[in-house]
Amino acid sequence: MSEIRYDLLHDEYALIAPERLHRPDCYRTPAPEEETKKRCPFCEGNESMTPPEIFAIRDNEPNKPGWKTRVVPNLYKAVQIEAAWESREVGIYQAWEGLGAHEVVIDTPRHLTRMDAWTEEEYFDWLHTLRSRINDLKNDFRLVYFSLFKNHGHYAAATQEHPHTQLIALPVVPKRKLDQFHRAHRYFLERRHSIFESVLSQELHDGERVVLESDHFVVISPFASTFAFEVAVIARESAESLIALNDGKLRDLSNVLKRTIDALYVELGDFDFNITFNTPPVQKNIVTEPFFDTLPQMWRFSLRIVPRIFRLGGFELGSGVHINPVAPEDAADLLRSVVEGKR
Repeated sequence: MSEIRYDLLHDEYALIAPERLHRPDCYRTPAPEEETKKRCPFCEGNESMTPPEIFAIRDNEPNKPGWKTRVVPNLYKAVQIEAAWESREVGIYQAWEGLGAHEVVIDTPRHLTRMDAWTEEEYFDWLHTLRSRINDLKNDFRLVYFSLFKNHGHYAAATQEHPHTQLIALPVVPKRKLDQFHRAHRYFLERRHSIFESVLSQELHDGERVVLESDHFVVISPFASTFAFEVAVIARESAESLIALNDGKLRDLSNVLKRTIDALYVELGDFDFNITFNTPPVQKNIVTEPFFDTLPQMWRFSLRIVPRIFRLGGFELGSGVHINPVAPEDAADLLRSVVEGKR
């Protein structure tokens, strides 16, 4: 039987409908990708094909081979750091110059590497690079909100096959995210603990949606998962963002992500997915002032891994409610059995 479930963290609904899993042509197995014969601008040795690097983990001179991760400006940037933060009126409308930063993190020198082939050290270098870029960019007081996301595969909107992550920094907080922060703030004021603490307490008590646990993180299949086999990684302790995680916690997170993503590959095969980091604002201004000082207590570091194995239809696009044909309890059970070595 289907259920309409409420997502406490995101103030949204999901329709869990396992019977939809058996409809014709429901499950799409991605066709194997052939390695491109063209020269890849993100491959080691092709550094001249990208703009000059902004950051890299390397022991030699910039823009040469010998790096572990590399960050360059996006060649097709959505926003530009050079733009002025100015507004203009367009009749009854208002618009602003496209101020911001749009960077590409080249995750590894290796081309077409599935993430289950990454080592823990590669995960750590990747996370270390993301943390370093936020730490640097937050010094620009104009940049308030950071979107960190990874698109892998055609159905997840990736336009480059080489493993990469994108960072977009904006001078505004998106309305949907701002609503989440205000809700989390109200929840904290009313209950004197964070909404994340409530979610983790419930999930650890129930156990059936927990995929794995570590010293610092818990991986769950969210109660109101909007996508099949969606998982969330949530910090156990008060650490509001990636930049609040020290190297020890970053290494723990590297292990957790490797085990989780390995299990997803075992269960789903070669699949397309998105990874999104749930990042809070980094600047205090008139918009973020009501909750900014309580962020360390009310917010927790978290990220979501969203497999893109089913198509979206008119109901999802029209209503904003996703139909998920795989119950999160079933998804967690399958993934947990892989993590525990039972399958």
